[in-house]
Amino acid sequence: MNAEGWSAVAAGASALAAAFSLAVAWHAKRIQGKAADFTNCLEVAGKLRDAMRHVQDAPDDARRKFEFIELLNLLEALALLYNDGRIAASTKKFTGKYLAEVVAEMRANEPMMRLRRESVTGDDTFRELQKFEKRQADAILTLARSYTKEQGIR
Repeated sequence: MNAEGWSAVAAGASALAAAFSLAVAWHAKRIQGKAADFTNCLEVAGKLRDAMRHVQDAPDDARRKFEFIELLNLLEALALLYNDGRIAASTKKFTGKYLAEVVAEMRANEPMMRLRRESVTGDDTFRELQKFEKRQADAILTLARSYTKEQGIR
């Protein structure tokens, strides 16, 4: 084979190696994205759990209201991401279920509902959370009823 033939073989091998490298990099990026998605999901769950604990453990009404508004702000941000589809499918599934459970728990708890009503300062306050609630109304109502029965409230 002459020099031109060897050059063609080398160019072909180089192209195959580049294509293989691209495929491996794409696959690695996909796996990395899924791992990051899972990590973010765990972080969000932890932040919400902590926020709910802060509401529950607040020493007085003023602090409880402050912590509750912080919880609502977290829920609003999560609802925005959920509503706009800006999170991966696995996280969206978890997020939707979690948001529905938290909202249902609030509805089953009159002191929380009172705090929520007091936290609304205008038509746009917690708008994304309201959108989420409208879209998931049946699931939230079912959960709220079960929470109410668990608490012995009819």
